[in-house]
Amino acid sequence: TVLQRGMPADVVDVEGDGSAAELDPRRFEQVLANLLDNADRHGGGAVRVGVCTDGDTVRLEVDDEGPGVPPDERELVFDRFARGRAASARGGTDGTGLGLALVSQHVAAHKGTIALLDRPGGGARFVVTLPAHEDVS
Repeated sequence: TVLQRGMPADVVDVEGDGSAAELDPRRFEQVLANLLDNADRHGGGAVRVGVCTDGDTVRLEVDDEGPGVPPDERELVFDRFARGRAASARGGTDGTGLGLALVSQHVAAHKGTIALLDRPGGGARFVVTLPAHEDVS
């Protein structure tokens, strides 16, 4: 997904024990695509896509170089149709506010978690943590 978008390969940071995760590839790709779209629209583009496996979990991190999201608005960005101050400050686009809500739904279907943090050096870091071996439907 990253290379298909024409992003440089050095944006991708892979670490871990190399174990294979048993995830729904369609859902995982949609999560990644929506996070990359969000970074493009609101954060100046993704500057790092990190994937880490450790046998029990898969962690996906997407970092952007935008203005970040104030702590008091971080939970709101995952709500459907969220278009608050944070979205406007992060790009002023006319998106529907559904992308991150869909990410949250896909992550929940995998029994995972999603968090929005500050990226070291500025910007936002979206962190998705999923069980590596989970039966999803």
